[in-house]
Amino acid sequence: MTNLEPSPEALKFRGSMRAGSFTAQLFVELAVEPSSLTLSASMRSFRIDRENFQGLEETSILGIFKRGIRFRHSQPGLTNPIIFYPSMNRDAFRQHLQSIGWS
Repeated sequence: MTNLEPSPEALKFRGSMRAGSFTAQLFVELAVEPSSLTLSASMRSFRIDRENFQGLEETSILGIFKRGIRFRHSQPGLTNPIIFYPSMNRDAFRQHLQSIGWS
């Protein structure tokens, strides 16, 4: 966990999240920068640096409920799993991430 703030030019997405046993449903923001991904909620931040990013994985419950994107990582001191549930269509969100180099 880190308190580093994303830069003003970061792409930002809204949704809900899970980081280990911590979950947040409201006021969750994912900031995507060329060098890092930062999930922020409830005055907590979870950052994955590009060099510790290992890929994206789709996740869901029973295939149709709680459809999210799991960020696989080796970020020191950061819990697993890190899952973001975008407020927009998951496939469109994933395509947008891939188009800016996060896949």
